[in-house]
Amino acid sequence: STIAQAAMADFLQHGGYDRHLRKLRTKFELQQHQYLHLIAQYFPAETQVTRPHGGYFLWAALPEHVDALVLFQQALAQGVSVAPGPMFSVRRQCRHCIRINYSKPVDAPVEQAFRTLGRLMDAMRP
Repeated sequence: STIAQAAMADFLQHGGYDRHLRKLRTKFELQQHQYLHLIAQYFPAETQVTRPHGGYFLWAALPEHVDALVLFQQALAQGVSVAPGPMFSVRRQCRHCIRINYSKPVDAPVEQAFRTLGRLMDAMRP
């Protein structure tokens, strides 16, 4: 509609979209730090994590003994969702990696999810 187009044009032309993006970047930067802290607190010490400059995903390389597909299945059975690395590889590589979405603000359920993931990974130790 013409009214919606005019409102969108005004939003874009007068900096509304830029302000929105600045707020979003600040929010995601804080959440990234919070998620990195949860990983450091609950995941095995050998875990390595990317620190992306954009987006809202972390890539975690877990210890070699952790099978991301098994972790995915066990976590999902407990209501926790992570994306196992093999999903992102044509050759089903990255067997010990997971992708974590940090777009959700940290709250008690998110912290509990990290606790659960850490416990599941500890149980996989040989």
